[in-house]
Amino acid sequence: MTETNLVERISSEIDQIVELLRQLVEMESPSHSKELVDCLGVFLADYLHGKGFHPEVIPRETVGDIIWTEWGGQEEGRILVLCHLDTVWDSGSLKKNPFRVEDGRIYGPGIFDMKSSVAATLKIQEYLSKSWIKPRKNIRFLYTTDEETDSSQSREVIEDFAQQSDLVLVLEPPLPGGILKTFRKGVGSYNLKIHGKRAHSGLDPQKGVNALEEMARQVLDINSLASPDVGTTVAVNLVRGGTARNVIPEYAEGLIDVRFRTLEEGKRIDQLIRDRTIHLPGISLEVEGGIERQPMIKSENSHELFCKAKDIASKLDMDLEEGESGGASDGNFTAVLGVATLDGLGITGDGAHAWNEHILLEAVAPRIALLARLLESF
Repeated sequence: MTETNLVERISSEIDQIVELLRQLVEMESPSHSKELVDCLGVFLADYLHGKGFHPEVIPRETVGDIIWTEWGGQEEGRILVLCHLDTVWDSGSLKKNPFRVEDGRIYGPGIFDMKSSVAATLKIQEYLSKSWIKPRKNIRFLYTTDEETDSSQSREVIEDFAQQSDLVLVLEPPLPGGILKTFRKGVGSYNLKIHGKRAHSGLDPQKGVNALEEMARQVLDINSLASPDVGTTVAVNLVRGGTARNVIPEYAEGLIDVRFRTLEEGKRIDQLIRDRTIHLPGISLEVEGGIERQPMIKSENSHELFCKAKDIASKLDMDLEEGESGGASDGNFTAVLGVATLDGLGITGDGAHAWNEHILLEAVAPRIALLARLLESF
């Protein structure tokens, strides 16, 4: 089947794909709700059973169960395809941002990151069962359930599967314009806990030690650690503290997000966050967390993967480019292991984690075709 014919054949099923997208988006799956994510997992398993696959379930206690399936019976060679089922959107987000198709865009919570990628992989498996595409290697599809938090419950599985594979294709959203990701920053995540002393703010304010005042000073100090010239960002993005208007707060905590291009820079910031100078007498503090993901550095192997994808894209009348992302993904884990990794292979769109989250209708068939041909090319 020629590239043109493949795109046309996938395009002929666009109504079915849009319906599948609707079902996936309307099954809300916030990371923190095991029940809802598991419902989506059951839907996936049933869908795959109906296409002749035999999905495996890896139980998890606090997050959704992990789902994986594999195609092929080749003796050697495997490609790992990574997706995640969880989203950042709370249950009920559909009321403000319902699934809809408008002006060539398909909207809905999590559709760009990454329900559309889940739909693409389900269709790919259907096409495998129909022999529309014929890879020479085994293809393993892994659906994790905690990528939007920290992947702590899936990291071991991801790394194990990656080490059993020749390469990893990550179905995270592309950069604007469909640009693939061959470099991702590393990520550090911290919780700064500050302990002061409680007192009545009107009767005995001098007896209290204000944890929120200390937090305010710490926020300024920590945010100043950023070094935009080398690509390092540091920000306290969520603060909690206090109990009542008339009580000197004895406790405050702040969540800190760090992004860095090199592991050395990440370690430097890590130490600076831990070496806090206390401003107010009577305050004590503690720092939890650390570096979660090392940078996904562009390697010779990842460059070769991109070049192959770019060549395939040109045959599909697509102009494919590569770029850097400030966000991290599970591809950071696999790349650090030395396994060739290509990221950003999801459907073109925009607005990840925002109310205007959407994909482009016209990009659905070509991007699925790109993935199909990429799987066949190894």
